[in-house]
Amino acid sequence: MERLWIKVIGNISEDLKVNFFKALDSENLKKNELILFCTYSDFDIPIGHCFTHIKTDEDSEGINCRVVLKNVTQQFFLPLDEIPHGWKTVCKFEFIEGIIPKEVQQLPVLNGWTQSDSYLLFA
Repeated sequence: MERLWIKVIGNISEDLKVNFFKALDSENLKKNELILFCTYSDFDIPIGHCFTHIKTDEDSEGINCRVVLKNVTQQFFLPLDEIPHGWKTVCKFEFIEGIIPKEVQQLPVLNGWTQSDSYLLFA
């Protein structure tokens, strides 16, 4: 079975978070949850999928970390059942161990899907 992955480019800015409250059920985020911008997906990734690895690029070893895809939306603020193949999305992720890795915390804060040299791969 092919390993699903998504490229995460940044944290959503505080100014934009309010726009996504309803679509992402994110008004009261837990300390182990984040809203992140994701680039075009090469896969259909269903809500509930658990990623087990975070890499800084395609060649790095990365870190083991369980991250669950909780909610998905896009620029029209409509909730989706999955990250659709070929779409840029805004997603709510839950870090199961309760701690958000520093690599994720250090992603840039973005106001949209701007070009970013920083990214992580959730695989």
